[in-house]
Amino acid sequence: MSSLVERLRVRTDRRPIYSLFDDSDDEVDKKSQPSQEIFEKTIRPDAKDESCQACGGEGDLLYCESCNYAYHPKCLLPPLKAPLPSSWRCPECVSPLNDIDKILDCEMRPTVADDSDASKTGSKQVFVKQYLVKWKGLSYLHCIWVPEKEFLKAYKLHPRLKTKVNNFHRQMSSVTNSEEDYVAIRSEWTTVDRILACRGEGEEKEYLVKWKELPYDECYWEFESDISSFQLEIERYHRVQSRYDKVSSSKQKSGPTESTESKPKPREFQQYESSPEFLSGGSLHPYQLEGLNFLRFAWSKQTHVILADEMGLGKTIQSIAFLASLFEEDISPHLVVAPLSTLRNWEREFATWAPQMNVVMYVGSAQARAVIREYEFFFPKNSLKHKKKKSGQTVGESKKELTKFDVLLTSYEMINLDSASLKPIKWECMIVDEGHRLKNKDSKLFSSLKQYSSRHRTLLTGTPLQNNLDELFMLMHFLDAGKFGSLEEFQQEFEDISQEEQISRLHKMLAPHLLRRVKKDVMKELPPKKELILRVELSSKQKEYYKAILTRNFQILTRKGGAQISLINVVMELRKLCCHPFMLEGVEPEDNNEFTKQLLESSGKLQLLDKMMVKLKDQGHRVLIYSQFQHMLNLLEDYCNYKKWQYERIDGKVPGAERQIRIDRFNAKNSSRFCFLLSTRAGGLGINLATADTVIIYDSDWNPHADLQAMARAHRLGQTNKVMIFRLITRGTIEERMMQMTKKKMILEHLVVGRLKAQNINQEELDDIIRYGSKELFADENDEAGKLRQIHYDDAAIDRLLNREQFGDEDAVLDDEEEDSFLKAFKVYISSITLL
Repeated sequence: MSSLVERLRVRTDRRPIYSLFDDSDDEVDKKSQPSQEIFEKTIRPDAKDESCQACGGEGDLLYCESCNYAYHPKCLLPPLKAPLPSSWRCPECVSPLNDIDKILDCEMRPTVADDSDASKTGSKQVFVKQYLVKWKGLSYLHCIWVPEKEFLKAYKLHPRLKTKVNNFHRQMSSVTNSEEDYVAIRSEWTTVDRILACRGEGEEKEYLVKWKELPYDECYWEFESDISSFQLEIERYHRVQSRYDKVSSSKQKSGPTESTESKPKPREFQQYESSPEFLSGGSLHPYQLEGLNFLRFAWSKQTHVILADEMGLGKTIQSIAFLASLFEEDISPHLVVAPLSTLRNWEREFATWAPQMNVVMYVGSAQARAVIREYEFFFPKNSLKHKKKKSGQTVGESKKELTKFDVLLTSYEMINLDSASLKPIKWECMIVDEGHRLKNKDSKLFSSLKQYSSRHRTLLTGTPLQNNLDELFMLMHFLDAGKFGSLEEFQQEFEDISQEEQISRLHKMLAPHLLRRVKKDVMKELPPKKELILRVELSSKQKEYYKAILTRNFQILTRKGGAQISLINVVMELRKLCCHPFMLEGVEPEDNNEFTKQLLESSGKLQLLDKMMVKLKDQGHRVLIYSQFQHMLNLLEDYCNYKKWQYERIDGKVPGAERQIRIDRFNAKNSSRFCFLLSTRAGGLGINLATADTVIIYDSDWNPHADLQAMARAHRLGQTNKVMIFRLITRGTIEERMMQMTKKKMILEHLVVGRLKAQNINQEELDDIIRYGSKELFADENDEAGKLRQIHYDDAAIDRLLNREQFGDEDAVLDDEEEDSFLKAFKVYISSITLL
């Protein structure tokens, strides 16, 4: 790890020494070193007379109170900045180890002899135990290795230090990752991401640095000499500053009236005939160029729109191209609201396609967001002090005109949490990714965003309507409350949506506001995908518990007019059981050996998954596995560990920055990760996992569009292989009935933008779902007819399942009427089943 730090750290010729002075916030030190204490002076024979003990230079020295050492403030680690402390003791008198932020690593390393001892000890190196430490108030750039003997010396004065070391060893022993996965300091943490501010001049010049993959509350001031290898980032900072200086000076020349009223006016629509030169990420596909022109035309007509392209067609890139085209006309700032898991990808795509734009990601802790607001939102007001009227009023530079960023990326949560900071900004364009989140007018997100001021609004969604026309109306109401004002009137007007005349009228109403393309029309070179539904038998243990749940809840199931919540609880128990009996409370064995033995044999789905995964691994495929339940993902993790397969995982508990790290690790060239475990909701939105070519839906979502989103993570732009999608359904159970109902609803989908007028599941349907398959389940086990219906997958059947050469024309060419290719891919796999 030291080689990494040494490689990335460009050190000056001063020798860094860590300092500790009385205003430390550690109570132990305050007690042991009161500010009024008079120390007996220690005379050190090696002290350099009137010179710095570190560099040997003279002038501006800081003298130790308790010995005859002196140092330049800049030669200490961290360098002391004005105002200097009135009383100070050098590192030789007070151990610097009290100011350790965290211990990162421990290993046997060679000692390096001091200059003064080199002649006595010779150059022979001795390996001793050393700790890699990060100091309080300093970045990872300044981490150093400290010999264990220094810790032992400091334990008496600083008992907390021993606790910190013990905690470190305890954490290291509990690290579950393999040794190659543990990295004490990631290279990103010592790589400059952004520079936020600058202070000082000459050798004392410092920059406030945000480091890659670290939040804003871990920004630190660094001397220019320490980050001299990051000239591009330094130049970028000065370029942003100079942009403001030009605007400021031009406004000063133009006078008060013009500066307050000069606003970019909407220009006449200018169509791009080819991919714009200002996009540095490559050329847009023809349909993406069409999307860019659609967005620009809507902007010129002040029409709010939905870009509803099917998942995987690059809505993000089209949106960035649109914002970059506005940037060329000096129109900003813009707001992009997206799911937390996709923000890193948005940031990366902006850096690829429009690096000229200043894009800030607004997420993180309260402290991190405070840093962003202080340094990234607005240019410093003090630069405007000279712009005063005679009356003393400042010439009208509003906060909006002082905005420092061009695009602010933020999550749904921040829209609600920090509306006080975000709402006052006058946004030019607001883009809401996964815009179907706004289908509920009673949601906090809907009401919050409606209050934001923006000249233009664009929604991005691959599923503009998931259940009924009312949801589509709410999206249109969010965009244009004047044109789409009354839901009741809308419902009356389109009461019978099956009539051709009403469909035609609705299309005409939506046309200016909605653009939708599907893969089969615009990406004919995209490899085909094929979805198979694999019906699986319950294991004997699952059948036993399935019967028990139905029996235990007999009264609830037979009582007419019973509480719906009770039925929902039964449904949830049965859904969990279909995944794995260990999902039920008290079923999982405590003994590790028994757990491993029963993990596979007690779940029909996991038995089939095991047969498939072994062959997929041998054939060199890579797999995404989706589940609704975190507990099931835990069991799948246990299974992967048992098989000694490397994997990644994303669920709702994984923070945004860590999600992107895991995605990058999986997508990396020659990645060792075989599979990715994902929760359908957290891992199904807006992320690119096209390096995988197999998707397994372990358990289906109530909303089939959530599963469609999950499938689109692999079948999208960038995919070079045929994609196989396997949906596991337990036969004769609640799962099979749910799938039948979902399929029935999806049949009517192609009417509007391809969705039906449906209702939520009612109590009668819940009852029907639970009862489904119970007759066969409670039938005599010796019933021959029942045995014939059972499904068994042998090796030959698995081989036929996984054979990608069987892709036929009917899989690649989809029906023209089909909107999202959902039903054509819905093929229950029968031909390869061996019946008992």
